Amino acid sequence: MSKSRFAWVWSVCGIIWASLAFQVSPALAQSGDAVRVVLPHRVLFDVSLPFYVAQEKGFYDKAGVKVTALFARGGGEQVQILVAGDADIATGTGLLAVLSSLEKGAPLSIVSAEMTGLSDIFWHVKADSPIKKIEDLAGRKVGFSNPGSSTHLATLALVDWLKSKGLKAPELVPGGSPPDQFTAVMTGQIDAGWSAPPFFLEEIKKGNIRILFRGNELPGLSDLTIRVNLARNDFIKARPEAMRRYMTATKNALEFIFARPDEAATIWIKHAKLKQPPDVVRESWKFYSQKSLVLAPILGIDRSLEDAVKFKFVKRPFSREELNKAMNLSFVPK
Repeated sequence: MSKSRFAWVWSVCGIIWASLAFQVSPALAQSGDAVRVVLPHRVLFDVSLPFYVAQEKGFYDKAGVKVTALFARGGGEQVQILVAGDADIATGTGLLAVLSSLEKGAPLSIVSAEMTGLSDIFWHVKADSPIKKIEDLAGRKVGFSNPGSSTHLATLALVDWLKSKGLKAPELVPGGSPPDQFTAVMTGQIDAGWSAPPFFLEEIKKGNIRILFRGNELPGLSDLTIRVNLARNDFIKARPEAMRRYMTATKNALEFIFARPDEAATIWIKHAKLKQPPDVVRESWKFYSQKSLVLAPILGIDRSLEDAVKFKFVKRPFSREELNKAMNLSFVPK
């Protein structure tokens, strides 16, 4: 990375850190190796809930790590925070954003899968919208979160699919988090917005909005590792045991979430300060499975490499050999 580019990244990350510093989690008392992790959201099931469960149930303590979290906004922002050295690990980062950063020389490694498929993400419309099926999005405004995110990949795949059917491409609108998307849909700024459990499941039950489609309905996405976990190379080189312990605690938390969903839901409501009633929160489990959240293997690598070129996340083809060098799955517990 050039000095000028590094200075720019450092400057951006300094601003991000200053604006988000108040969001650092008040971690429960822990002992052991200090690990800093950046999460793309403080509520979403797959990224925040394992962290909260590992804290509450003492999985970090048992593994011998002391974890603090910074909550960012997904996509390339987490990569920037890692490159700046303000975190050791990033979870739930879109793989295409990762490939873009690796092409630029970011000193990072993919340490595990995070989400395979997009069963959790859905796009919704107003209940009285004339849009009834995916094809009706041709020429419409469709929201996603941030560039490089998994929702960005999904909407790009949507454009590709509609164009293959001879339909007009929708206009893609970056619009942030589910609450931002909901407001944009209800005020007519966009025609369809993305969300994920537990956001707006209650609005669906009330009949104010309806799910138009889920990410896995787009061709080829259900068997694709969409999001991955990352770590800085200097961190895993200097402190491999801390990396391994963190991954062990994460695996234990994921197993707990599916083995004891009622208790996990209570933990989620408490730490994420959810306003939805428990029965609505528990509906979130219908969108996830242990299979979708396995830490290894990383599936659909060839498709991801093709998409990175097709959707212009990289300037040149990124080879499987290059990607293999940037992956270190040895820390995933057996």
